[in-house]
Amino acid sequence: MSLTECTVETNNVQKLPDSPTQSAQELKKVFDKVGEDIKKYINETLIPDIEEEDDKVEENIKKIIIKTYKYNATTLAEIAEDEDYTIPSIYNVNTHGLDVYFEGTLLSLEEHYTERGTGQSDKIRFKFTVPKNSVLTFVIRK
Repeated sequence: MSLTECTVETNNVQKLPDSPTQSAQELKKVFDKVGEDIKKYINETLIPDIEEEDDKVEENIKKIIIKTYKYNATTLAEIAEDEDYTIPSIYNVNTHGLDVYFEGTLLSLEEHYTERGTGQSDKIRFKFTVPKNSVLTFVIRK
């Protein structure tokens, strides 16, 4: 973040002579000057700088927002350990773009299932037998 540095002179009162030679009205202006200058810096420079940086950050966030898709499936038959299972959508292999849930519990990649294929795929292989009528949930980030 690059914000404009505040260069407001803040030692106006210190520069006054020990015995004032100005009128009370002129002294009040000197005492108020630093506050007014800082207020002007904040309102006319700092806040616009922050808003501009905020807009840049927001645009960068929009560029990295990933669409997330969630699919629920109930198995119609048992899925054997050595059987490839086709999930409801394609995902990018080896990108942590897929979460698999068995009966609501998040499964660990390599411990509970493996991704099949390279690049994009719609296949996984469970490392356990999935019983018939099990609820599977797939969260895919693209």
